[in-house]
Amino acid sequence: MATFQNIINDARVDLNDVAGTRYTDAQMIGYANDGVQEMYRYRPDFRLGNYSAATTTYVAGDNLPIPDQYRMLLTNYLVFRCEVRDDEYAVDGRAAAFLMRFEKELKK
Repeated sequence: MATFQNIINDARVDLNDVAGTRYTDAQMIGYANDGVQEMYRYRPDFRLGNYSAATTTYVAGDNLPIPDQYRMLLTNYLVFRCEVRDDEYAVDGRAAAFLMRFEKELKK
């Protein structure tokens, strides 16, 4: 099973930040936590068996709480958030493409 650290590492490749100099792990885990909440909003079935009102905050070593086939979507969300932070004009380009891919695949 994949962990949040795996998602962070995958996103760093797309962001050309394998060394981790542009984005800290803390920033990226925060974005990944936001992405999981967005996934739950689009797909409440991902929470099967875990419908508590409390929002869980995950850390890098935690296993992903989503089906493994949606792992890449969380990576796309993470890249989107990092791109938007980096460039105010990115919403019109690359970041928007990652967000659209994330939303489109979740709605299938």
